[in-house]
Amino acid sequence: MTQTNYTREIADAICSRMSEDESLRAICRDPGYPSEGTVRGWAVRDVDDFGERYRAARLLLMDYWCDQIVDIADDGELDPRDRQIRTGVRQWIMSKVCPRRYGERLLHAGDPDNPVRVVHQQVVKALTEEQLAALERFAQVTLDAQGQ
Repeated sequence: MTQTNYTREIADAICSRMSEDESLRAICRDPGYPSEGTVRGWAVRDVDDFGERYRAARLLLMDYWCDQIVDIADDGELDPRDRQIRTGVRQWIMSKVCPRRYGERLLHAGDPDNPVRVVHQQVVKALTEEQLAALERFAQVTLDAQGQ
């Protein structure tokens, strides 16, 4: 029988086990634990602040996998192809679940964590009217030269 009613004890156990390298799927297979959908529902509805604890446990799981990747890569007893697959799977999942932290994406201006826009705004605010007009002329000449 699976438990579907929220309890703080079950929620804490789920978060603890997830942060120690257990998938939600494996945890929810155990007797007395709710289904994956139920647990995700608790997180989405933020029952008893579970959503925040769930997200923190997922981040700790990513940190665990990060350390585990190094251990797997350094394990000389594993077949090289096995090491490659094991590390690659973890890297791929981490890049999708936490792209800002583990992804291979470029940051563009306007991204909240990218200071380029802030620096640009500070520079533009410091320009005189004459400097702004010169900058506008420069930008127009540059665009015209590119055929835009």
